[in-house]
Amino acid sequence: MFFSENERTVLKYWVGSWAAVCVASCLFTVLTFLIDSSRFRYPERPIVFLSVCYLIVGCAYVAGLGAGDLVACREPFQSHIKIGRMQMLSTITQGHRQSTLCTVLFMALYFCCMAAFAWWACLALAWFLAAGLKWGHEAIENRSHLFHLVAWAIPAVQTIFVLALGKVE
Repeated sequence: MFFSENERTVLKYWVGSWAAVCVASCLFTVLTFLIDSSRFRYPERPIVFLSVCYLIVGCAYVAGLGAGDLVACREPFQSHIKIGRMQMLSTITQGHRQSTLCTVLFMALYFCCMAAFAWWACLALAWFLAAGLKWGHEAIENRSHLFHLVAWAIPAVQTIFVLALGKVE
């Protein structure tokens, strides 16, 4: 609304370009892990899960760029009153009942961003255990199920609550 059409187009492609770079770099990390998973032991392994999260976030941004206004915009309102030279613009749709594509992209973005934040915390904790408390790889790996529980379950519950309350934005 505050930017010209040209500025919005430049910003869309700017964000889309960086999202494509994110997808490429995260895909490289994930493929490297899939080729030889034994190279990534704890405390480094959360980096792989961070890459998976950001790979999905990047794909969601690229998909949003490809879908354009179909994802989160509604057509301009038809004014019944003659407003003069004022131009009616598309508006952002809020609420998960408006667009299935919007809801799917929201779920991917929200869940993966929250999971990435949790994996950052798990990575910091794993490094603290390894460097600060001198835990070995095996000791950290024995507790890795707790990392997965925290990093995947809490964002899943948050996403379900947001969808249940209809607060998709």
